[in-house]
Amino acid sequence: MTIAEQAQQLQALADEVPVGQAEAIRGQLESMAQQVTGILGETASAQELHGHIGAVSNEVGTVTAGLEHLRQMVIDKAAYHQQ
Repeated sequence: MTIAEQAQQLQALADEVPVGQAEAIRGQLESMAQQVTGILGETASAQELHGHIGAVSNEVGTVTAGLEHLRQMVIDKAAYHQQ
């Protein structure tokens, strides 16, 4: 395999990092929070659920940032191999 082929494969691999899927999960969590409010109103149960949804959303945000960093690292390696 040539260096150019390695660079192409790395670029394709970068496109497979599931950043969009992680972002979609955060959107689903936001929707869930709105639905909880619609179902339970402003109750203690709703607030408890909102707290947990927010905590999970933050964790997904951390995962999203990690995935984006990984994607950028792979892109950088591909660019290095193209030189």
